[in-house]
Amino acid sequence: KKIERERVFLGDLPELSVQILELCRERGRVTIAEIAKVTGTSRNTIKVHVTALTEQGHLTRHGAGRGTWYSLV
Repeated sequence: KKIERERVFLGDLPELSVQILELCRERGRVTIAEIAKVTGTSRNTIKVHVTALTEQGHLTRHGAGRGTWYSLV
């Protein structure tokens, strides 16, 4: 049941947001720079998606400035 709920949840997100969550699941924690390197997407676009995922309660922000990293909630 949990897997089915997760599929529905992931289906509602943009592709980049899904990629960010998958990266976070694989690595445990990610930075904006790591996401940019893996996806080839601009930092500003990634920031928009990460901010939205954080506000929706999917990611947790740790630190500030250059040392900021994100993990799954």
